[in-house]
Amino acid sequence: MSIASAFGLKRSTLLPLTVLVGLTLVTQLASLAATFDGNFLAVLGPSAIVLCAVTIPLAALGLMLGQTIGLGAPLVTDLLYRTPGSGKKLLQDAKLAIPLGLALGISLLLLRFVAQPYLPPELPTLGHRGIWGGLMVSIGAAVGEEVWMRLGVLTILAWTVLRLLARQDVSPVVGWSAIVVSALVFAAMHLPQLASYGAADRIGIAATMMGNTLVGVLFGFLYWRRSLIAAMLAHFAVDLALHVLPALGT
Repeated sequence: MSIASAFGLKRSTLLPLTVLVGLTLVTQLASLAATFDGNFLAVLGPSAIVLCAVTIPLAALGLMLGQTIGLGAPLVTDLLYRTPGSGKKLLQDAKLAIPLGLALGISLLLLRFVAQPYLPPELPTLGHRGIWGGLMVSIGAAVGEEVWMRLGVLTILAWTVLRLLARQDVSPVVGWSAIVVSALVFAAMHLPQLASYGAADRIGIAATMMGNTLVGVLFGFLYWRRSLIAAMLAHFAVDLALHVLPALGT
């Protein structure tokens, strides 16, 4: 039995799977290296194992199930196999996703500034990782979290609902339901980090859930209507505004 048949993947999907898993590992570990205060080499191996354990199943399922319901990562596949028109599609997605991400990120940055007096004092200031750390975190989150949450969780949710309904096309009701639920899961993923700062009071939790759900909805919509790469680009643009721009003034 080949690797492709073992995962239920087409042979043409193995390359995108390998690339997406590889990019997730590299960018996540680079983000960790740029922000970890301890001995990075001591946590490198365990971190890589955990990342593989999370990323490989989610990416494989996202690609396998997504190709049956019009989701997945067709643009990634087209770019890797140099399909005519894929470069133009990438440019179109970038022109849409990056401005939307920057606009939302800057709006959240301004909202954070206005709400600062009401937020927990333990909450780190935006840009606290510095320019380089913020950039690495932005890249790592844009790649890894979109592979996990949009390609993985959103696709699995949509496929499951369609299977229960005995349908194949992602209708607006199914699409938006999967987007919102995956965005809520995405937001909840950030609560342990909030707690690690000692800032998990009611206001801190509410702000974290609302802000991350909002951006998660944007990323999910772009994944559904455009591409996984569009979601990644928008995610990077949002995080660039939140983590790198504030560091420029320090």
